[in-house]
Amino acid sequence: MSFSTRVMRPPDWDELKHFQAGEFKEPDKMGYEFIRWLDRLRDEAAVPMKITSSYRSPAYNRGVGGATDSAHTDVPCNAVDIGMTLSDDDPNWNFARYQIINAAMYQGCQRIGTYANGSLHLDRSEGKRPHPRMWRVVRGR
Repeated sequence: MSFSTRVMRPPDWDELKHFQAGEFKEPDKMGYEFIRWLDRLRDEAAVPMKITSSYRSPAYNRGVGGATDSAHTDVPCNAVDIGMTLSDDDPNWNFARYQIINAAMYQGCQRIGTYANGSLHLDRSEGKRPHPRMWRVVRGR
């Protein structure tokens, strides 16, 4: 069973406090319940979130080296990557990452990935993929 029952529609974006359709590559493929969950997550974490990857076509996913069974290719899509920039000038970047992970787990997310560059992957595909899972990707992104 998918976390979201349908995809986002143009009027749905008006219900959100933090996110706009333009922050997502293909906003019409994003899961309605997932995006509402992500909006609540941003409130809970109380830190900025920059979406760096959302829905990906299977061809695009292959091109960027995504996992064969990537949650980013599902429709409705219940997965995002959140950009975090490692910075010696900003000692709070890791605190923001902690706040997001902590809030995600508190709000039921059981699939979390971290990338070598500090970015995060969150997905709510627990009904389709193994969970609980937390992983670290050491290559790229």
